[in-house]
Amino acid sequence: MAIIFLNQSECTICNQTLNEGQDIVGFPAMFKDNKFYIFNDSGFHRACLEKSLLGREALKYLKELDLSKNN
Repeated sequence: MAIIFLNQSECTICNQTLNEGQDIVGFPAMFKDNKFYIFNDSGFHRACLEKSLLGREALKYLKELDLSKNN
């Protein structure tokens, strides 16, 4: 999972600081052949991800990964 330092790390999409209290999403390291590799080991504002189709698909993928860990 991405290491995010609140009030220091930046959203990879908007380049604004990821601050405490914001809805922040961190992605794990991924293989280069994964279509979501551009999100590899990075942090984002959820609102930034939701602005694009690929970002919304990546959020679904992340949720599926999380669900598969719990099974």
